[in-house]
Amino acid sequence: MRVLLILILVISLMSCAPRRPAKVDEIGAKPHRTQTKSNARHPIRDKQKSTHKVVKGDSLYSIGFRYQKDYQTLAVINNINSPYRIYPGQIIKLNGPVQKVVFKPTSSDTAVVQTKPIVNNQPLTAKTEPLTNNKPTTQTVTQQKPATEPTKQPSQTPPAKKPTVKQPVSNKPPAKKPMVLATPNNTNLKWLWPTNGKIRTTFLASNPARKGISIGGQEGQAVKAAEAGVVVYSGNGLLGYGELIIIKHNDAYLSAYGHNKSLKAKEGQTVNRGETIAELGSTGTNINNLHFEIR
Repeated sequence: MRVLLILILVISLMSCAPRRPAKVDEIGAKPHRTQTKSNARHPIRDKQKSTHKVVKGDSLYSIGFRYQKDYQTLAVINNINSPYRIYPGQIIKLNGPVQKVVFKPTSSDTAVVQTKPIVNNQPLTAKTEPLTNNKPTTQTVTQQKPATEPTKQPSQTPPAKKPTVKQPVSNKPPAKKPMVLATPNNTNLKWLWPTNGKIRTTFLASNPARKGISIGGQEGQAVKAAEAGVVVYSGNGLLGYGELIIIKHNDAYLSAYGHNKSLKAKEGQTVNRGETIAELGSTGTNINNLHFEIR
């Protein structure tokens, strides 16, 4: 009887032994890793768009600001010369080879080559030889006179080459003009607070809707330029920003001021640091606030 009791106790203790929890922890840890990978893919979706259809109010500056592209790069990709005019319905390529402009001079080179064979064909007056065989030699003297005429023709062809060389040279300098208007010497930037108010939302790189900060305030209060520069966009053509002003401070930095009630600065206007450029409002949204952004 004692042996049976001992066996029963041993079996009961074996059934109460703890199970392995390690496998449960490992299985539960795997889904968390897959979530972080899927979240990292969301910012890539904004970069998949390759073209933009121009609507009324668009400019290369606003398109570049929207897709985080340099306006000069867009101009080269789409073969748009200064002053960078675009039209509604035009398709703007956002990505593409930047070396397209290099192929333009080749068209002028082919035009010069075409003038060379014309000079070579004119002095080859071999047609006079069979004429001398059928008629006496006295007529060959009269045929030497028109030989002076082809000598005049090559003198006319060299001036035709000169304008072909000057044309590509004249097209290059205008592309440098917008660089001068953008105050490239403004390297020591000291940003000024654009308006008075509390920060409603902060910048978040992973959220396309929070590319800048939102500053609350009262309707009509002054919005000032954070630094000196040139106004490259002033209007309401960029969806989601209302009445928007974009200022170019140098070749590297732009600042944007959105949701204004009214705009006080026009495109092409040079503004100073702290100068009033707009009035705070709620255009494009339902709350009085300023969307402020530096790129």
